[in-house]
Amino acid sequence: MLNWKWEDSDGIKYITVPEWGKQGADMMFTARHQGYSIAPYDSLNLGLHVGDEADKVIKNRQKIMSIWGRSINDLICCEQIHGNKVAVVDDSVRGRGALKHNDSMPGHDGMITNTPGLYLALFFADCLPVFLFDPVNKVIALVHSGWKGTMGKIVLQAVDKMNSQYRAEPKNIQALIGPGIAKCCFEINQELADRVSNEFAGFDNIMHVNNDRNFWDLTGTNYLLLRRAGLQANNIAVCELCTKCHTDIFFSYRGEAGDTGRMAAVIGLA
Repeated sequence: MLNWKWEDSDGIKYITVPEWGKQGADMMFTARHQGYSIAPYDSLNLGLHVGDEADKVIKNRQKIMSIWGRSINDLICCEQIHGNKVAVVDDSVRGRGALKHNDSMPGHDGMITNTPGLYLALFFADCLPVFLFDPVNKVIALVHSGWKGTMGKIVLQAVDKMNSQYRAEPKNIQALIGPGIAKCCFEINQELADRVSNEFAGFDNIMHVNNDRNFWDLTGTNYLLLRRAGLQANNIAVCELCTKCHTDIFFSYRGEAGDTGRMAAVIGLA
């Protein structure tokens, strides 16, 4: 059974999958502390697009990359437009978005590579990070799956591209669904609830009603999508920590009324 755990490096706490490190993949999902940013982005804000001072964000990014002895220039970032497009990336785009948000890969919410030393990075404050790793063919992917990306089934796009581009078989692909806004807090209106019920007919227990309020389990939906894609249950790890419930640990767009920083999800083949 695949498992995640907290690690601590020079005071920076992050979630990782230890087994992946042993198999050649570095990965982390950061907490919000031990960085250089000041309120309301305090302190390990890693998003360049939220209004924080760019020099502080760049110092924060270099600080997390130093955990692996890597440079900020080894990062590749994409625009994150809440869509479902997944880019195949290689050395030709190394460094895109690392120092300037407007240099990010445009129009994409996910990335795939088999290039060693290239670190995929996306940024979060309630949406779900989904990490994918094929330890057999040494292929990685990272996607940003908020409610729109989930409706667009971005994880299916990622698994399909891993297979078509690099022959990564779904039975070998492992996944971590990281922290995000959980079913306890992700309230949606009736119109969207009806759309979800229609789009995911046959997915059990992804919608919950409490006092006539609708709550959507994004994590459970993405888990079932990964299973539909062919991933084995024991190859999927799920972190059910809710970012809105835990603003002491994470940034949360909903929990902090939109005025906040971003955690980073990063994965690279060492």
